[in-house]
Amino acid sequence: GTIASFRPTEEGIPARIRKELITDMTDSFYPMKPVVPYIKVTQDRVVLEIQRGCIRGCRFCQAGQLYRPVRERDVEVLKKYAMEMLRNTGHEEISLSSLSSSDYSKLPELIDFLIEECDKRHINISLPSLRIDAFSLDVMSKVQDVKKSSLTFAPEAGSQRLRDVINKGLTEEVILQGSALAFEGGWTRVKLYFMLGHPTETEEDIRGIAELSNKIAATFFDTVPKEKRVNGRVQIVTSTSFFVPKPFTPFQWAPQCTKEEFVEKAYLTRKAISEQLNQKSIKYNWHEADVSVLEGVLARGDRKLSQVLLYVYNKGCFYDAWSEYFHNDVWMEAFEACGLDPDFYSHRERPLDEILPWDFLDCGVSRAFLEREWQKAKNETISPNCKQACQGCGAARFGCGICVEPRG
Repeated sequence: GTIASFRPTEEGIPARIRKELITDMTDSFYPMKPVVPYIKVTQDRVVLEIQRGCIRGCRFCQAGQLYRPVRERDVEVLKKYAMEMLRNTGHEEISLSSLSSSDYSKLPELIDFLIEECDKRHINISLPSLRIDAFSLDVMSKVQDVKKSSLTFAPEAGSQRLRDVINKGLTEEVILQGSALAFEGGWTRVKLYFMLGHPTETEEDIRGIAELSNKIAATFFDTVPKEKRVNGRVQIVTSTSFFVPKPFTPFQWAPQCTKEEFVEKAYLTRKAISEQLNQKSIKYNWHEADVSVLEGVLARGDRKLSQVLLYVYNKGCFYDAWSEYFHNDVWMEAFEACGLDPDFYSHRERPLDEILPWDFLDCGVSRAFLEREWQKAKNETISPNCKQACQGCGAARFGCGICVEPRG
């Protein structure tokens, strides 16, 4: 069932298709008059993209690889865009869009400008994708009003060993220091995002999720004096999703857990949380396992899956992204009817010499780089981020962004 070879079916088509890339983000087109709906919508705000790409290199993250290299927009242009879009739309919130907003080099200048201008107009500032550090917390305390909403941290893995495997670049010390600063700043609700099922994950790594959640709760009680605890207790909301290997990442060769394995890991996490000293301060949520397995099949599937898609479409599966409309039994029926095994796409580790269904696409990073990162993951070795040292991913051939900038 694997691929023997690829070849173009028409003359003149290249055997490998390379992605197009905007090399100058500042001069690229940006919609100054986005459509404003007549009804209330979820994304009811101005979205200002401050940069494209990410320096961090998390090994599970597809966007972090696809959008290399990091390209920033000029801060003066961003100030102009922000004011013009707010005037054109009348929105009461502006969100800074980026895979890692904290890494934008001119963020302090941009934030100070927006705070001054938005304060006059009673406009809120939204800052997703910030890291856990003193600077980010200082920024958030400036843009959030007296009422502090929840803070979101994404450690992704419970143990330092596993964070090194996925190249998260975040230590427990940094997480706890950031939590302490947040509690000192008046926040009492923290959301933590983890992933279950990472390659090489052990029971100890899973228990680490509960232990880290407990340590953050303990940090609150150690940091905030009793008389200053407004609600008496901190609220830690620990959420786990399930790992889905994605194309064009170092984990594209990795096996995905079965539904039963995922459920077992979620139960173990819940049990470990119930054993913690501060369990009453921790709320645990997890994702649906069967949806994650299906996502894994579709993420790394080949053209044979088109039969499955047509089958479920004819069975009325139109809105399966919403859990109340998702019918896993129909999807499993479709695989059986089409003579395909979901485990072939999701539960199997691929050898490095296998031709993958997406290998005719050149996403900008080389296969050799992804292979090196996959081996580093197995060896629990971290890679420095792009600002610290070039890893030779292949994106330098585009001759733009961080690849041509001096490193600090």
